[in-house]
Amino acid sequence: MSISPSYRRLIGLLFVGLALVSGTWLFLGNPQESHAIHTVANAKSELPLAPEGERWQATTTVLVRTQPTVNADIRAIVPAGEPFIVHETVGGPQCGEPWGVTEGGGYACLDGARKTEEVPFRLPRLVRFVHPDPREWDSYMDTMRYDTTPPDKVDAMVPFIYAKRWGKWTGPNYESAESYGAGEQPLRRLSQGRKYHFIGSEYTERGTVLTRSNGAVVPADSVHIYPLTKFHGWDVRSEPIPKGFLPAWAINYDGTPVHTEPSASAPVGRTLDYHDPILVEDEPVDREGHWWIMPNGLGPGIPGYVNDEDGIRHWVPSPPPDGLSAAESWLDVDLDQQVLALRRGSTIEFTTLVSTGDRGTPTPRGIYRLRDKAAWSDMASRPESDDPYYVEKVPWVMHFKHRYALHGTFWHWGFGHPASHGCINLSVRDARWIYDRVTPVAYGGWHSVNASANDRGTTIRIRRGTNPVRDRRDG
Repeated sequence: MSISPSYRRLIGLLFVGLALVSGTWLFLGNPQESHAIHTVANAKSELPLAPEGERWQATTTVLVRTQPTVNADIRAIVPAGEPFIVHETVGGPQCGEPWGVTEGGGYACLDGARKTEEVPFRLPRLVRFVHPDPREWDSYMDTMRYDTTPPDKVDAMVPFIYAKRWGKWTGPNYESAESYGAGEQPLRRLSQGRKYHFIGSEYTERGTVLTRSNGAVVPADSVHIYPLTKFHGWDVRSEPIPKGFLPAWAINYDGTPVHTEPSASAPVGRTLDYHDPILVEDEPVDREGHWWIMPNGLGPGIPGYVNDEDGIRHWVPSPPPDGLSAAESWLDVDLDQQVLALRRGSTIEFTTLVSTGDRGTPTPRGIYRLRDKAAWSDMASRPESDDPYYVEKVPWVMHFKHRYALHGTFWHWGFGHPASHGCINLSVRDARWIYDRVTPVAYGGWHSVNASANDRGTTIRIRRGTNPVRDRRDG
């Protein structure tokens, strides 16, 4: 795969895992010279919970089924330790305790649970972590350090701390924080090319380490921590798009030129920063359909001109597919423009940039329904792949086809450019926003959920421009 120098400079590959740590400041070595982490338990979704009913807590992994029998299809999974709601209990075979009727009409054998006072909330829990900013990429690569000054940079955006072994970051893996603090030798090093997750951090006299779920640790300064963009799409409900305009974004890494005339040879009157949101008039001004007017783009009353082949991406209107009601929410993805919209009927409620399949690994076109959702999931290439990868705990995964999903992406920030192995990459903020608003519904305590006859998955259309696509919702 050929990647431009600017793109290569800005791509920071990888992500990593799960963090449930108390809300205190933890410093990795000298806070002026190293990384500072602030973690928070119970970072909740912005959506309201539905805590009515009895509260039960999973003592082991609890499977929510479509019927009160162990042979029924799995509806959802509740991880050990998570509280969930039971509305009533019913009898059923192969369960020593009664079956609990959960939210969404599922059934959970209560053998693996106990009553609790804890309130369930929508997973995942998030970790507050001072990530490198993509704009710090060059300096971070040169110095292995980045600005960790709180509180402006701290944000709860992901459920884990994501990092990898890479170049100067050699990733020695120790049996425990105690063994590292005692000066013992590492057992091994992290594998090259694998994207790791860490569940927390711990201070030792030799410095702070990042912790794996098995208790193994890696010195925080010896792994490359992924830069994390705070890019978030356009909430059209709170910021409506004026009639006659289209939402758009600048997508040149080194800045998008705004020309005085619709020509690449015309003078540049202004340069837009990467991912700046803008408005353009809804009709192009050239015959080929690539130059767009940016009203007041060069000052009050002075239009500017931008090009959608290499400078901007914009929404392309298209009527909804058949079979949707005017009140039904659905997702609309344009591969040509790398833009996704959450729509209700023909109305746009939210729109953003994505990264879909690169050359050789295209994203399939068609009309689908979301099949399942998971708060996080490991992802790996096929065994025979020429481009192998293994990514731990990818956040906010929403499958629409086997091996194809929308999901949060921490290992690059190239949204607006194709970059994936076929999935639809979203920024982590956008992925969380979409995940909380599409079906099937993941109720409090549910790590993952499958669509069912009573909770069908949200429709998603994947198209190129306004070209028709095949309806695969029954496939």
